[in-house]
Amino acid sequence: MDLGPLASGGEQLLGHILGGHLYSEAGFEPQFSGTVKYAEDYLTSDANGAYARPSCSLTVVPDNGVDLPFLMEIHGIQKAVPSLDIIFAGNTTGLQVPYGYSYSIWTPTFFGGSANYSNLQDSVFVGSETASSSPITGAFAVAMKFSKARAHDKQFEWRSGG
Repeated sequence: MDLGPLASGGEQLLGHILGGHLYSEAGFEPQFSGTVKYAEDYLTSDANGAYARPSCSLTVVPDNGVDLPFLMEIHGIQKAVPSLDIIFAGNTTGLQVPYGYSYSIWTPTFFGGSANYSNLQDSVFVGSETASSSPITGAFAVAMKFSKARAHDKQFEWRSGG
């Protein structure tokens, strides 16, 4: 949804995230798997369109049916790439942008949930993304991998549906 121009001349958009899944890889503590619910992306861009600044807010409901939901926020900056622009415009021709192709920096943060997720709240993560077209008209799929800032820690991955 186009929210109109920013005072700086850029644009602001609000995108509904259709769904997704968050899970940890083997060896990452805590081990978890969760379904993304109630998610939105508030995106702003520079006046010249060179950089976008996504800001996603997602409620993650653990799949184990026991742990409390938690909030995951993802903020980033992304350099415009023509192939990403085509995908984000809803192109459904099978395009895909691999991890590392676009210049972007992502930082997720976590809030709330059960006590066994407290180390997520006390950690620093960085991430990269991949994007592809979707069979759903006007939608696209994004997958992100995040790593703790310390090199010896494992990764977890988030994939959006759509």
